[in-house]
Amino acid sequence: MAIVNITVQNDADFYRTFIWQTIALVPIDLTGGVMEMMLRRNAKDDVAVMRLGSDTGEIVFTDPPAGQFTVRISQLELERMALGEFAHSNIFTRGGFKVRVWTGTLENNPGPTR
Repeated sequence: MAIVNITVQNDADFYRTFIWQTIALVPIDLTGGVMEMMLRRNAKDDVAVMRLGSDTGEIVFTDPPAGQFTVRISQLELERMALGEFAHSNIFTRGGFKVRVWTGTLENNPGPTR
């Protein structure tokens, strides 16, 4: 499992492309699965501050057989979210089986052009 720490500024969208692959650089096929990320101020908190999902359009499988996907958080959502650090994880589900793609932090910083 990877650790992915993300730093954003709240005056622009966050948009990145990722490729999920094994340590041997073999892509992990995303076909037929769904992905979801939840952000919480602390991992132990009951309530998520934000949910991103392939079912709601913030995560898009751009080349599923090659393990490629994008994650987008709109500037509006980043501006609404409190500043500071949040815990997050990305979970892939297929056939009822859940696999953690990564875990990490997201730091939301003020951007001067908001």
